[in-house]
Amino acid sequence: MTLLTSAPPLAPERAPSRPAPATPALPTQQRRLAAWSRAVLAPMSESRRSRLLARVGGLLATWSLIAYLLWRVLATMPASGPWRWAAWLLVMFEALPLLGSMTKLITWWSIDAPVVPPVDAPPAGMRVAVLIPTYNEPAEVVGPTIAAARELRPVHETWVLDDGDRPWLRQMCEALDVRYVTRAEHDHAKAGNLNHALALMAAEQADGADPIDLIAVLDCDHVPLPSFLTATLGYFEDETIALVQAPQAFFNDGAFDDDGYTGEQGLFFNVQLAARQRAGAGTFWCGSTSVLRVAALRAVGGVAQETVTEDMHTTLKLQRLGWRTAYHHQTLALGLAPETPEQYLVQRRRWGMGAMQVLVQERLWRRQKWMSWRTQFEYLVGTLWWLEGLVTILALAIPATLLVTGAATSTVTPRTFLAVFLVSFSLRLWGYKLLLRRQIRWRTAFALRVLRVPVGLACLWWLLSRRTLQFAVTPKGASHLRYRGRVPRTVVGLMACTLGLLAYAALGLADYVPWQTDDSSTVTSGLWLVLAVGVLLHAVLRIRAEQYATTRRAAHRFPVTAEVLVDGRSAELVDVSVNGAAVRLGGEALSAGYVTLALPGAESLTMHVAAEAPGGTVAKLTLPAGDWEGLRTLALWLFHTPAGAVAQLPADIPVVAVTSR
Repeated sequence: MTLLTSAPPLAPERAPSRPAPATPALPTQQRRLAAWSRAVLAPMSESRRSRLLARVGGLLATWSLIAYLLWRVLATMPASGPWRWAAWLLVMFEALPLLGSMTKLITWWSIDAPVVPPVDAPPAGMRVAVLIPTYNEPAEVVGPTIAAARELRPVHETWVLDDGDRPWLRQMCEALDVRYVTRAEHDHAKAGNLNHALALMAAEQADGADPIDLIAVLDCDHVPLPSFLTATLGYFEDETIALVQAPQAFFNDGAFDDDGYTGEQGLFFNVQLAARQRAGAGTFWCGSTSVLRVAALRAVGGVAQETVTEDMHTTLKLQRLGWRTAYHHQTLALGLAPETPEQYLVQRRRWGMGAMQVLVQERLWRRQKWMSWRTQFEYLVGTLWWLEGLVTILALAIPATLLVTGAATSTVTPRTFLAVFLVSFSLRLWGYKLLLRRQIRWRTAFALRVLRVPVGLACLWWLLSRRTLQFAVTPKGASHLRYRGRVPRTVVGLMACTLGLLAYAALGLADYVPWQTDDSSTVTSGLWLVLAVGVLLHAVLRIRAEQYATTRRAAHRFPVTAEVLVDGRSAELVDVSVNGAAVRLGGEALSAGYVTLALPGAESLTMHVAAEAPGGTVAKLTLPAGDWEGLRTLALWLFHTPAGAVAQLPADIPVVAVTSR
């Protein structure tokens, strides 16, 4: 049933490792640090300049859209005729973003909220356990999380909840001195795994063990930084707080949803949740990088198992009973973002269809008296957002239909319409970017919106069928084969239809095929389709890009330069991961077999010479299989970097902040 190995009651204080002699770093090219690194040392707060620009941008975007719509109504509409209704239909389509623009302007007017200072010990002597649920992830993914969680302060327990019954993971837990837990029945996926741990805690408490009051939950690919517990535990001085959620940031730059800044989820964690906290609307549990009160979870019957988005659903249950939630806007853990289009779609489909389950089961469209209006609005918008793909299809269908029917929808010249449209559209994009605190990159946002078309269709399918959903784990780690992403058939169909329609319209304007629409109306509708083709093409190229193909490499590499010792010889670190490193040597090549690598400020590692470049200039070193202590050393050097280990890094910023750009 439950296997418990190496289960100390609390993680004891450990003696510091004996470091290798620190050596001065070689001159190195300055690399860009990840955007999330700015929030590692303290919670994010918005500057007055950023707040002012956001408000100006939001007002500009809203008023530019209003001005454009007024121009369309007053200057471009047919005075009479059978197609006047079609012209109004197109204007109403163009007005769709207005409500969203005004809502964002109001709800994101200010995003700063008070924070609770860090603590050195849990409030009122509470006992804390860090829970790491895992299923089928490789050692390179789960190992760093376990190693970093083990080293957190203050004193706590670390539990690894293995739903995959893997002997090697049990051995890793024994070697790293953490508790290993498994269960006989693997039902209800992650929610069932967490509930089994809660039941085990209750059983041990009944047998006389001290109760565990707080659980910190980390997905097995979310590596905690040293301040994870000290920054969040202070909130629980307030006995009404059931949950503290922190942002989810990602260390694998170049992932599929990476936009070169904070990624697709940067807007959600750095603007939306921060604004909710300020308004008192309460964040919801995002599954990882969070701390929960055990008593609150037990009050609602444990983690929700009725939907595949157990985190959001559990939060609703907590808030219904009067429990409060808090958002701490500081980078406290780092995870792995989906690296391929397939991984992205698996994850987003689960989130989207799970949101539909919550929408239906909780009837969020009906007034919930136990919620504030703002809280219910946020939940309703947050669930309906997953139907965005259907809106994208509608955005293509309306101008396409008007183009095909020959509807006369504009009376101004094509050149005038094009000029006014481009000016208005550009001002809106620029203004929205400021309102969104620059947490968006439009090229990436438009490409990912196309991929959410199949997600929206999947959500609609569930709303119509109401079939039972299975929890789909997002694949992580290496692949045996390398292949490029496959473009979803819905995207291929949209691209083919739009291109075909535009080609036919061009032939019609040139009098090669029958065409009833005048030039002005063709440009009015066709402009939206040209824009759509550009977005669709960009999405297809991103999906098929070699950069987002599957890889045989199990661990992300960080291009860090530092002086190291290899068998006592001076060498230069080229890159490093949780299971290997590349070093540049001078003089003779390394002999085949094993060498000793000493990283600045860390214990020496025994590594295997996996490959060497011609001439012996760069050698690739890997950890031996099953060397869990070596994996721990590398993981802590990367995520809990010793002070002064890498000269170009600011103090207390981990090595993983160094990007490949």
